[in-house]
Amino acid sequence: MPTASHRPRSPRGFTLIELLVVISIIAVLIALLLPAVQSAREAARRMQCINNLKQLGLAAHNYSQVNECFPSGTYFMFPQAPSCPRWKQGPSFLISLLPFVESINGFNAYNANLHPYQSENSTVLGTGLSALWCPSDPEVAQPIVTSTPRDILGSCSGVSGAQPFPWRLQHTSYGGNSGPIPIAPTGPSGVDLNYQSQMTQAQGVINFGSTTSIGSITDGTSNTLLLGERNYSKITPLADKGPWLLFFSGANSDSMCTSMFPINGWKKFTFVSPTQNDWNVAGGGNASTAGAGSNHPGGANFAFCDGSVKFLKETIQSWPYDPVSTLPNGITYTSGLYSVVSPSPQYGVYQALSTRAGGEVISSDSY
Repeated sequence: MPTASHRPRSPRGFTLIELLVVISIIAVLIALLLPAVQSAREAARRMQCINNLKQLGLAAHNYSQVNECFPSGTYFMFPQAPSCPRWKQGPSFLISLLPFVESINGFNAYNANLHPYQSENSTVLGTGLSALWCPSDPEVAQPIVTSTPRDILGSCSGVSGAQPFPWRLQHTSYGGNSGPIPIAPTGPSGVDLNYQSQMTQAQGVINFGSTTSIGSITDGTSNTLLLGERNYSKITPLADKGPWLLFFSGANSDSMCTSMFPINGWKKFTFVSPTQNDWNVAGGGNASTAGAGSNHPGGANFAFCDGSVKFLKETIQSWPYDPVSTLPNGITYTSGLYSVVSPSPQYGVYQALSTRAGGEVISSDSY
């Protein structure tokens, strides 16, 4: 009796439900994996930022060994231009550190007899240094090319450097600690009537005209800030990115940062417009350009005067603010001068860390 032949059964494909289950599982795995990948990348960026600050801190100490003091934040100079007969702020302390961060060629190319914005120094202005850029602040590495550089020479017309050719300007993610009250005199002693009063408020390590020695940091080098992180990427709109956080400029809003503003202050105050991370205060300045901050979650990195680098949380205790004056309680601004009124403002832990000889007792577990 003939037997029936058995044909092999074709393999069964996935049903729609099974396919959807597989896709859902893959989506869940990706959703779980992405935060871990992003966290690992941020950890690497934060480590590079720490290395940058360590390098800059070491450079500042090497400078101190040679010159017996940390570099000055900036100083007044008289631009060698007949059409600009007045004093202006000069180069930043970062120019002084160039030989100590393996940029001796840039230092040699800089003409210290001329103002930074004079055309003879244009090559240095456009030189980018990776040691000055935090990897979590990606826009800082992109140069701004402009035919009208910031008029740091004020209303002076015809000054060398105001030519209509493209200028390449480079920026920095780091600034020197200038203390709780920013110092920005309009002229030297004998020219600015507030000069001496402002100099008594220079409590940071890298101030206008400072010559801070290790011995003058009586609060202790492990309790005093040297450098702070800045957040260039938070400056908006694009038109405002060119003039701020310039590595070669000695202005407070460029190469120095103040603890008058809380860390990541742009998160905490109402901006003048929804599209501009700018918190104007009496006397000028804003949370994006004058204070410390970063794109690292929850705070920013700081170099201390003992060579260490620590991450300070944005929740660190800071002095309270008057929402009307937009200044810390006990601080007023009149005729170009910040003044302490009675009762004297109580520094927060953050402000205390930024003074070099304030006599504060700071516990390490408070930051």
